[in-house]
Amino acid sequence: MNKVMVKINGAEYPMVGEKSEQHMVSVASYVDKEMSKVIESNPRLSSSVAAIVTAVNITDILFECSHENEELTKKNEELSNKAGSSDEEIKLEMTKLQILLKKKEKEEEDYNIKIKELNKVIENQKSQIKDLGNRTESTKEEVDSYKCEIEELKAQLEQAEEKAVVAEKLSSKFQNDAYKVQLEKIEIENEVKYLRAKK
Repeated sequence: MNKVMVKINGAEYPMVGEKSEQHMVSVASYVDKEMSKVIESNPRLSSSVAAIVTAVNITDILFECSHENEELTKKNEELSNKAGSSDEEIKLEMTKLQILLKKKEKEEEDYNIKIKELNKVIENQKSQIKDLGNRTESTKEEVDSYKCEIEELKAQLEQAEEKAVVAEKLSSKFQNDAYKVQLEKIEIENEVKYLRAKK
């Protein structure tokens, strides 16, 4: 198990995982860059809102990846329909399919790591909310202001947690779809072997 300190939006977070330190630093750097883009586009956003927008942006990328996976499934179905084509055409299609599968598996792994990092950012926001709630201020105006901010952060946190749950479900669906594609590829290979044996 490796452990490394990373910096996201100026704050340091400990990362622990089986991946290499360099890999974890790269993931954190990606999240930091995405969050920096969000803050640069609207400097008035609070850290918690910027974290939520960043989570939504990365989830959008995950959606695109899921769409590409659907396209890959369609291509695999087309390959099944070409079972009577020449051996060279089938080999070419299967090679393309294998390359795309490896690419999707790598993307899935990267997005799962990014989702975990965003969850850590959300946990940090929870801690900030708790600290903010524990502060005592000298005037009623300041106390009321902090109470309003706490309620806003709680609402934003609930939305971020819902987005994280959706992203995790999408990741699970992506895994299942990739596994189905692999099974379909094996079936095509078996069908090709059967067709060859009949020749």
